[in-house]
Amino acid sequence: MKNLIILALLSLIQSPLWAADSILSVEQQSLTLTGGYLRTMPPGQTVTAGFLVVTNNSGSDCQIVSAQSPLTERIEFHAHLHADGMMQMRPMKTVMVAAGKTVRFEPGALHLMFFNVKRRLVDGQTVSLQLNTDNCGSHSLILDIRSVLRPMMDHS
Repeated sequence: MKNLIILALLSLIQSPLWAADSILSVEQQSLTLTGGYLRTMPPGQTVTAGFLVVTNNSGSDCQIVSAQSPLTERIEFHAHLHADGMMQMRPMKTVMVAAGKTVRFEPGALHLMFFNVKRRLVDGQTVSLQLNTDNCGSHSLILDIRSVLRPMMDHS
């Protein structure tokens, strides 16, 4: 009987910890990743670009600090900038997604660069991507692989 009372007390003491875990789990789902795709590469190339939309549904800023994919060991964030009348591509260490805001990774702007891709990318296949943040957890998305020759929009 004494053991049963101790067990009951321990479960009551730990219940606030379970509640904290539930809150943390909800906070980790604060980012929504949608519309992700990766471009195929011309023969002989080992670098390609990835695109997606990241929406921060939380009340806290989230800073994306890294990206991972089984496709490569090196993914960087890059931005296109206009400098001295020329378009330049610059790597970025992190990407801030402010509370309640959306950040678009898109052609000609902010995007993901996949380096040293060893396998052939085939239009219609998919690959996984994970984005890691400073305080908003890690979030995964399946990227469609699209041919660079495929039209970007359906005009039907």
